Amino acid sequence: MQTAITISILIFAAIYLVLKWMPNKLKEKIRLQLLATHPQLAKYFESTVKKCASSCSSSCNSCDAQTVNNRQIDVKPIHFIHRS
Repeated sequence: MQTAITISILIFAAIYLVLKWMPNKLKEKIRLQLLATHPQLAKYFESTVKKCASSCSSSCNSCDAQTVNNRQIDVKPIHFIHRS
């Protein structure tokens, strides 16, 4: 029983890593195929597809970062005091 649980955990971990590192184009193709057969599973799979540019790597998380307007950042000037 312990061996079966260990094998199932390893299989789920391998599936997770494959889905995480899969290219976005391939993820989108799989999502479209799932949409026709299993709509509920396609909804879950849609959340894993990042809406990045075509040249973007799937392992990059820069698309998740929100762009911050320069006016939103509280910038304070730094005044250096020279000791004599």
